[in-house]
Amino acid sequence: MSTILKKFLEADEFQQAHACERVNYKMGECILMEGEESFDVYYIEKGHVRINKRVVLQDGRHIQSGFCDLASGDTFGELNLFDGSPRSASVVACDEVELTRINRRILLDYMDKHPQESYKLFKYWLQRLASNIRQSNDRSSHLFAWGLNQYGIDDDL
Repeated sequence: MSTILKKFLEADEFQQAHACERVNYKMGECILMEGEESFDVYYIEKGHVRINKRVVLQDGRHIQSGFCDLASGDTFGELNLFDGSPRSASVVACDEVELTRINRRILLDYMDKHPQESYKLFKYWLQRLASNIRQSNDRSSHLFAWGLNQYGIDDDL
């Protein structure tokens, strides 16, 4: 993956002001917050991040469940490329993290102008999203089964 995106980032469009920016975060710092309106895509140059999803417990407490961890060469925030909706999860630095923040509009314009090159990147992202959906489906069905069992509902089925 890193070579596909790295090739994109070498293009002249990404050398202009505000196209890409190197940003650093310390361990525990929040990079993205679930529900916020932001549109950039992030490439992890160095370090690890955790994708968290807010969960509301039965007693009303809110917790952050670790959905997955990402490392150097991975990207996050690309889901926003497809629908422009608010962030669906939070991202927190697990250690010292160095990222390249990529401007969404410039990335989309570049991809429109270079569909042959863009295909590989979109294919990678779609394969990763499909894998994430499958994992989410598995987790949901296990949690659903646990809930049915926990509340004795499975006895009536």
